Amino acid sequence: MKRSLIFLFLTVSITFITVLASTLVAEQGDKICPRCNKTYPAEANFCAVDGAGLVEQAVILQCPKCGRMGRLAEMFCPLDGEKLAPAGEKVKAQRARDVKAAVEHYEEGNTLSDQRDYDKALKEYLEAERLYPDFPELQHNMGWVYGKLGDLKKAVKHLRKYIVLNYDAEDYVEVLSYITIMEKTLAGQKKHQETEVRRDEAMKKALAENRDKWDMVLIPAGEFIMGIENQRDDCRPAHTVYLPAFYMDRYEVTNAQYYEFLEYVTKTGDHSKCHTDESPGKDHTPREWKDSYYNNPEFPVSRIDWFDVYAYAAWAGKRLPTEAEWEKTARGPNGNWWPWGNDWNPARCNVGGEPKPVGSYESGKSPYECYDMAGSVAEWVADWYSPFYYQTSPSGSPKGPEKDLRRVVRGGSRFGRGFLLRSTSRKSEQPSVHNQAVGFRCARDP
Repeated sequence: MKRSLIFLFLTVSITFITVLASTLVAEQGDKICPRCNKTYPAEANFCAVDGAGLVEQAVILQCPKCGRMGRLAEMFCPLDGEKLAPAGEKVKAQRARDVKAAVEHYEEGNTLSDQRDYDKALKEYLEAERLYPDFPELQHNMGWVYGKLGDLKKAVKHLRKYIVLNYDAEDYVEVLSYITIMEKTLAGQKKHQETEVRRDEAMKKALAENRDKWDMVLIPAGEFIMGIENQRDDCRPAHTVYLPAFYMDRYEVTNAQYYEFLEYVTKTGDHSKCHTDESPGKDHTPREWKDSYYNNPEFPVSRIDWFDVYAYAAWAGKRLPTEAEWEKTARGPNGNWWPWGNDWNPARCNVGGEPKPVGSYESGKSPYECYDMAGSVAEWVADWYSPFYYQTSPSGSPKGPEKDLRRVVRGGSRFGRGFLLRSTSRKSEQPSVHNQAVGFRCARDP
């Protein structure tokens, strides 16, 4: 039977099948209802459906070009405009056999569709269409099934054929409105696909041109001052920490670099580098990945959670920096308050405005020549967060608490200002949070 139109269609009665078959196989001389086209034997006088007086059935007409059988009172084919002509006896007999077989496939397709076996239902409908393509309700239900299978283009095609074949249908306006909705959706999909193609091209170009630029800086072994006095409790006390040598990314990880990681995961399904606490089925796609922000390959990637950055770092043959490593890279051997020194200067970092490519502020580099350690995006690091950790932190290679509820985020984003962007400032987020103000960079052992 005709499929439900919760999203696409209205329900019609299965009695259409009987009407259709009886109309097409009726011999000349039978009577027909002028309102509903239901046929009756010669001795009947009134329609059992609507009470209308029956008339003698006219000669069966057929389009000489496409072979479509004409409907009552039709003189021209609605599909190609050809004038209809009387159909031959052989054509009528073959047509009757085709219609009977088409109805059988149609009914089987409806049964399978009710069971939500849409692929098999479509096979039955296609066979019915081969036998009798001008079956309006078949075209309607094919559109419904194609919609269920996600092929909106074919859904529109069959629904349009339905309203051409059944132009006086009660649900004509409703079906036409859903066709309009689907066509708008298709237009949006096309635009998105075009954007995806442009994005792919931009990312691959950036990867080819900038791979050498996205290097790492060697941070030498030695002591530095971690923390600061006279600030928030979680930044105190200032204490001396020794770290062995390590490498740190010169720039924050970009959209292009993260795109390459996503492409790998999508193609291979390899999650062997993921953290053991990661939720099953995670695909590592940033939130709002379709947003135009991600069309720029040199913007720092954001809206990724801690598990995303952990997996990326492991995939890249690196790791997340510890909180201590991050602070040493940002402050340098002299304990700068900000990467460039002890005086706040918004002209040295990206704050308060639109996103910019990584490395846009030459004057804002840290003493070890790492960019954007203030402004741009804040950065996930490896450690769990505790507001009291500095009070008991070891003096050599501290790695944070063994377990807690939130992970540390260091640096400040373009949404912060002043003391919030100090290299000593500590923040935290739940590891599953996707924040547009938070990105990351990687570290590696020498």
